[in-house]
This record gives sequence, structure tokens and C-alpha cells, in this order.
Amino acid sequence: MSITLREITADNYYEVCLLTTNKSGVPTFDEEFLCSNSVSIAESKYYPLLNPQAIYSDQTLIGFVMSGPYFRDNGNFWVLRYMIDHQYQGNGFGKKGFTAFIEQVKRNGSIERIYIGLDPDNKRAISLYTSVGFEFTGERKDGEDVYILELIKNAS
Repeated sequence: MSITLREITADNYYEVCLLTTNKSGVPTFDEEFLCSNSVSIAESKYYPLLNPQAIYSDQTLIGFVMSGPYFRDNGNFWVLRYMIDHQYQGNGFGKKGFTAFIEQVKRNGSIERIYIGLDPDNKRAISLYTSVGFEFTGERKDGEDVYILELIKNAS
């Protein structure tokens, strides 16, 4: 099984918009703990430094991630959305997909740290992100706890 992150194009945007964390399988404007992928894709058109990507396992679309410099935070690099479709949750795809994302960011070479905001009630997400090295900063932003992953450790 190969996990890849791919550009969202005219060929896959609609399927990406249909991904949902809802067990009903019906996407809503406001998913649990995050907004819908369609809203995120639209947001990226108004903030072109944001990078929405589709997550695939081999040729199967399984998730979505959007990252980039956050305009309301001095340009720090943030993961603004990350989700695995409800039918693929619980199979290790969340961690595998996010690990692939981190490796992609590391290859960029210019990003020193990744930030993410998490709802303190979203225990599954907190478990996922801390398992790949994110640490709670003690800060809150927009009602979420801020976590950070240092990609380049300061030599001291």
C-alpha cells in the first residue's frame, strides 16, 4: 500500500468534496471538529498560499489535507485541515497519511516547524498528532489548543 498526496484538480475535486468524517456518509458544511473539504478548497482560492491536497492509498482517495502559511499568524506554517474519510478510519490511514505529509514538508527544506490547532475534546486527533511528535505549546488560538512539530531542532 502506497500513500501519496496529490494535487486537487478538475478530475478529483468533486470526489474530495464528498469525503466526510460523518458515519452517515453525507458531507455537511460543518463536519465534527472541522469544516467541509469544499469550504477548505474554496478558502484556498482566496488565500493562494494554502495548499489543499488529496490523500490516496494506491489509487483510492481516502482523505484531505490543507496546509500553508496562515495569514492570521505571521506566516507560520499550519495544518489547517486534515481528515480521513469515515469508511477508512480505524485502519491506520490517519497516521500513515499524516506521516507522508510530514515527509513531504521535510523535503521542502525551508519549513522549520508545523503548527496545528486542535479542539481539546478531539481526543483521537490529539492522540494522532502527539504520536508523530507534536507537542502542546500551552497556547490557545481561535478556541483551539496549539500544537507544534519542530522539524529542525536547534543545536544547543
